[in-house]
Amino acid sequence: MKIQKVCASFLIGAMMLSLAACSGSTKKIESPADFEGAKISVQTATSAHESIQDMQDEGMNINVLPYEKVTQCFDDLALGRVDAVYVDSVVAGYYLAEDDTKYQKTWTSETGEPIGVCLKKGNDDLKALIEGAIDTLYYDGTMAQLSEKHFGSAADVDGVRNVTEKPVLDLSKLKTLKDGTLTVGVEVGYPPMEYTDDAGLEYQGFDIDFAKALGEVLGVDIEFVNTAWDGIFAGLDKEQYDVIISSVSITPERQAAYDLTEPYVSNQLVIVTLK
Repeated sequence: MKIQKVCASFLIGAMMLSLAACSGSTKKIESPADFEGAKISVQTATSAHESIQDMQDEGMNINVLPYEKVTQCFDDLALGRVDAVYVDSVVAGYYLAEDDTKYQKTWTSETGEPIGVCLKKGNDDLKALIEGAIDTLYYDGTMAQLSEKHFGSAADVDGVRNVTEKPVLDLSKLKTLKDGTLTVGVEVGYPPMEYTDDAGLEYQGFDIDFAKALGEVLGVDIEFVNTAWDGIFAGLDKEQYDVIISSVSITPERQAAYDLTEPYVSNQLVIVTLK
């Protein structure tokens, strides 16, 4: 009888632990101030990761779970393994739209970190042409259409650029690593910005369509080079691609090392938890 009771107690305890794990976090996260003692998931080497590292440097006790793919962050949140995901608003919007019964946004940063196209320092002619091409896409309404398609509204591009005249581009100054082709570094696995279809074969997302639209304006083919995020800037340094179009937040640190265009979409840091 004693052995049976012990076994029964063990099984009940195991079931309670299992239910607790599946039920999600019990810690309320309404701002980064609540990260103290919490488990927070981020994608490694992102602005969210850098922000949370700054908090740790200031003395906060945060259990950070960094992952190579942002999809892994939301997998852990769904399983109740973390209290929250700290992530870009453009990505949070995708998951909230996908299942508004599972996730909720509890905090949004007051200051934004808009997204730009990233180039090596000194590539001034290409940067100027890309700026003009982006302005063209704003002028003709393409950016609003892409925002509606991938984000459900034009809110993420509204007011980012005010273009009242169609730019004139001197395409004779266009020089790329491969003639007639703009090679683009991307980290595929960051929905809704860049990811693959259900079969895992075709690239899709806002940045994918945006890059293709740039190619049409510039009169070049687009070749994507899928690269892990933690090595994507090193690939640009090694001239494996002309530009990075992969949700690159414009930060002072990146501006010091690279040339970034003016923003082409707005972005902020947000906290997402289970409902």
